[in-house]
Amino acid sequence: MTALGSNARTSTLASMDRLGLGRIPMILMYHGVADVTEDPNQLCVTPSRFAEQMASLQRLGLRGVGIGTLVDAMRAGRQRGLVGITFDDGYVNVLEAAVPELQRRGFTASVFVISDRLSGTNEWDEGPAWPLLSASQVGELAAGGIEIGSHGAAHVRLAGLDAGQLEAEVSGSRASLGELMGAPVRGFAYPYGSMDAAARRAVHEAGYDHACAVETPLADLGLMALPRIYVGQRDGAARLTAKRVLYRGYIAVKGRRP
Repeated sequence: MTALGSNARTSTLASMDRLGLGRIPMILMYHGVADVTEDPNQLCVTPSRFAEQMASLQRLGLRGVGIGTLVDAMRAGRQRGLVGITFDDGYVNVLEAAVPELQRRGFTASVFVISDRLSGTNEWDEGPAWPLLSASQVGELAAGGIEIGSHGAAHVRLAGLDAGQLEAEVSGSRASLGELMGAPVRGFAYPYGSMDAAARRAVHEAGYDHACAVETPLADLGLMALPRIYVGQRDGAARLTAKRVLYRGYIAVKGRRP
C-alpha cells in the first residue's frame, strides 16, 4: 500500500469512527447470568438480579437492544430511550437464563463469542470453568433475535500484536463466524478491553461496523471504540439508575486516565 493510500485509509477511519462524548450511548457490559458458588472475577449476576436490572430499565422507559440496532438508531437520530446490552465470551448460561428474561420484556442484546473456542470453556480465567456456547447454540441465539458479534478467535489481548496476529484474531474470527451464521458479522468486542490504534484499524479494515471497548481514551471515542460500563451482582435498581445518570461523567473520568 502506498503512503498516500495508507493516509487515506487512516483519514477514513478517523472520520467514520469519532464520536463526541455527548453522542456516546449507554452500553452495559455483562458476561454471565447464573447462580454460582465461586466467582473470583465477578463475571456473573444471578438470574433474579438480572431480572431486577432489566425491570429497572423498563421502568425508566428504556429498551435494551443489541449494538447493531443501537448504532443504526444513532445514525437515524432515533437512539433516544435505547440502552445497549452486551455479553462477552458467549457462556451457555446467557442462552439459558438471560435470553428468556430479555425476550419477556421485548429486549435484545449482543453476544460476543470467541470463534475458536465454541463448545469450550473459559480456560483463560483463573477460577471455575464455565461452558461456552456451541455452534448450534450460537445459531439458536441468533434465531431468537440476539445479535452475534466476535470476541476474537482465541480471547487474547490485541494491543501490541503484530499485523499477522491481528488479522487472525480480527479478520479470521469474522470470516469464521460469518460462515457459521450465513451472514456478515457486524460487531466486535476487544478481549479484556485491550486495544491500540493498530487494533482499531484492523477491526475497521476487517469490515466490522462497530466495536465495543471497556475504558476508552476521550480522543478515541467512536464506533470502533464504544465504551461500556460494567454491571455486576451489586448493581440493584438504585445503583443501576445512578450509573445511567452518571454515565457520561464516568466515561469522561475513565477516558482521562493516562
